[in-house]
Amino acid sequence: MNPNPSLEDKHHPYIVALTGGIASGKTLISNEFARLGVPVIDTDVIAHALVEPGQPALQEIEQVFGKHVIDKNGRLKRSKLRALIFSDQNARKKLESVLHPRIRDEVNKAITEIATAYCILVIPLLAETDAYPNVKRILVVDVEPETQITRLMARDNCSLEQAKQALAAQTSREQRLKFADDILNNSGSMEQALNEVARLHEKYTTIAAKQ
Repeated sequence: MNPNPSLEDKHHPYIVALTGGIASGKTLISNEFARLGVPVIDTDVIAHALVEPGQPALQEIEQVFGKHVIDKNGRLKRSKLRALIFSDQNARKKLESVLHPRIRDEVNKAITEIATAYCILVIPLLAETDAYPNVKRILVVDVEPETQITRLMARDNCSLEQAKQALAAQTSREQRLKFADDILNNSGSMEQALNEVARLHEKYTTIAAKQ
């Protein structure tokens, strides 16, 4: 007889990690999974919430990096901090030490609330961390580096040099593709990308049902 069914029998969804380089279109893809009814846990969204005014993580960031990364309204100067961590590896590691444990805690809480067969866990820096051992499958959203640079310059209004620094700070495209279980080429039209999401949704639903 199970003495504690509420814990041992708890539902554990099949977790598909969605990752990809910066400006590869991960949000478009994750939004389509969500539209199809798949729960999406996005570590970027969690990270943004953790650095809202009044949050302990923001206070720690200010202690580590100084008041110059906080604006007059007490909000994080994201572009300033982003430029800093892309140009300084030690700064990036310091920021990760502040945020990553908190993000993992929030992810674990969110997973326990999921009742569907599978979920999407968006982890942009999955290749740089092994902190999510419960991931069962990895989907990499892939585009050419030149496309990433063009999109990044348009999205963040940054220079070519800054865009190249951002790419250089991440794991290489080749390394990401090496550990992918599935690759979604997002270099074509939006329609092609969404059709591929529909195909993968069927695939993951079938796989999860067998677990």
